[in-house]
Amino acid sequence: MIGKVIRSLLDDNAALVALVPVTNMFPYVMNEGTALPAIIYTIDSLETEYNKDGHVQDNYTFSVATFSNDYAILQSIVTQVRIALESKRGIVETITIGPIYLRGMKEAYSIGEDTFGNILTFDVNVI
Repeated sequence: MIGKVIRSLLDDNAALVALVPVTNMFPYVMNEGTALPAIIYTIDSLETEYNKDGHVQDNYTFSVATFSNDYAILQSIVTQVRIALESKRGIVETITIGPIYLRGMKEAYSIGEDTFGNILTFDVNVI
């Protein structure tokens, strides 16, 4: 369910799509042979809240990993991912979400593949 929201918000950011084509944005795993830059988004955790009347909301943590062979391009992509997601709220793909909050960031570099990576982690409530 939240995957549809993430994908929709990423796809709707024209500046991001200019850097990373929608065909290079994947849930969970990148297709083999995909040219960089690319994005992978994953759901990291779910905590569900209940009260005496039943289900109240779902609290998700999700990550967006970006990959590029050029560090400057990676930074531009990361900036656009953050713009596409952070503080978004309302109804997206018929799903009501609270504000999306950036929780953390991690960077990496693979010498063998000459690839830079960045992972942004976000929290969001689905009502």
